[in-house]
Amino acid sequence: MEALDLDVGELGRRYRDRTLSPVDVERALTARIARLDPVLGAFAALAGEAAQNAARQAEAELAAGIDRGPLHGVPVTVKDLCLTRDMPTTAGLRGFADRLPRRDAAVVARLREAGAVLIGKTYTTAGAFVDPAADRPFPRHPWRADLFPGMSSTGAGVAVAAGLCSVAIGTDTGGSIRLPSLCCGVSGFKPAYGRVDVEGVFPSAPSLDHVGPIAHSVADLAAAMAVIGEGDAQHPVADLAGVRIGVDRSTLEHTGPKSRGAIERAIGLFETLGLATVEVILPPVAELLAATGRLQAWETAAVHTDWYPVHREDYGPGLAATIERGRAMQVGDLDEFVTARATYRQQLETAFASADLIILPVLTIDTPTLDEWRAAMRQADPLGARFTKPFNVTGHPVLVLPGGIDAEGLPLGFQLVARHADEALLLGAGIAVERVGDRPRCGRQALP
Repeated sequence: MEALDLDVGELGRRYRDRTLSPVDVERALTARIARLDPVLGAFAALAGEAAQNAARQAEAELAAGIDRGPLHGVPVTVKDLCLTRDMPTTAGLRGFADRLPRRDAAVVARLREAGAVLIGKTYTTAGAFVDPAADRPFPRHPWRADLFPGMSSTGAGVAVAAGLCSVAIGTDTGGSIRLPSLCCGVSGFKPAYGRVDVEGVFPSAPSLDHVGPIAHSVADLAAAMAVIGEGDAQHPVADLAGVRIGVDRSTLEHTGPKSRGAIERAIGLFETLGLATVEVILPPVAELLAATGRLQAWETAAVHTDWYPVHREDYGPGLAATIERGRAMQVGDLDEFVTARATYRQQLETAFASADLIILPVLTIDTPTLDEWRAAMRQADPLGARFTKPFNVTGHPVLVLPGGIDAEGLPLGFQLVARHADEALLLGAGIAVERVGDRPRCGRQALP
């Protein structure tokens, strides 16, 4: 169905001029999920009748002139960390399989109030960490089966790329919105820390956790932020006169050649739009990442106190090792983190003194195969930690954008970072470059 390829804005316009029905879209989407998801594995749970009822309600309200905003009648998903009153919330852990909450997470409540049609809940890794969910492999990459599809918000990235929803809500503790967005060729937004309420979202490391949307376009991300977020991100800046894009050339030496090429092309596109490119120097990350690893272990251990080690058999090796590390720590072990974070923030502000946005790779290698990812995870600096996790520590907003297609027909991408108060500028720049660049779509021939 053509509607499954429409962006949120066009879908809404067709709902409102009565040329398209939320009920018909929900039915077509349900049929598409039934056909594709047994192979893709993007979903942890489906809403079923509740989604049908939400679509009928949205159709009736729009027909009666009741307009709840940009996501009214739009099919959305939430990561299986978000409490939902009508579907289990397992957090990818075997022991939570029958956990049916009595309430919705704050972000879910906002989506329902906005008239969105909640289609289901997407796959997350175990505890939103590195291990696959209990008894389930990673979802299949929608473009090519042997590729790594991303980290814990993988189900969200796969669902959007495969046309199984219009907007997916994910979480990001060290890159888990950004990696699936990059790998699957879609757009993802990690808002500034605290901009989206995390109440009712199963935590990973509360000081680092962010909730944000994944979608096909930046305009769709802004529409989602208008519903789930605070602040002015929902009003992207259109006038980009005088905006400066900062680039630290040394970062391009620490990524793959395809990613480097995508960033160089993006810089060229920004320059054609009249934005200036300036050289910046980003602070070193080794000390910050080491200290953040200790903080994450401490906070993750605290999160799982009620379940671990009593239910140790339900935990994968990566999450268990992190919890054990945190349980062995003392409060004083976090002193280095406080110092490292303050130093990094101060040095990052120096970079932002001469730039409004900073362009960066997402990964330290080009989009890897599953085998390459497994090998990288055994290294000291796995994949994109050096490019993603620092901004979980500082809380800066980050946008991931597609950056064209490589010679093998696979998606490329990059990320843009902004100051805390400049989310609207960040999204505005994303919309502008998206209009003149390549926005890849997963080809039908790639899907199972």
